Amino acid sequence: MLAFVSESSPNLRADVHFGRAKDRGASDREVRTPIYEARETVMGSVIKKRRKRMSKKKHRKLLRRTRVQRRKLGK
Repeated sequence: MLAFVSESSPNLRADVHFGRAKDRGASDREVRTPIYEARETVMGSVIKKRRKRMSKKKHRKLLRRTRVQRRKLGK
């Protein structure tokens, strides 16, 4: 069973497993209690490729700006 840990970080999910714990009221009776394990989900390859492409374009844009500035300075 999967459950989101918090709305602020949607990449973190919790796997809910049911462990066994002793009931305080009963002598030997066991009660099922949820155990949460947080893990990060895997990012899709399409998103990775898009991020790479966008960062490449931004880098190119910055290079263009500095090139224009250097030409104005006479270098």
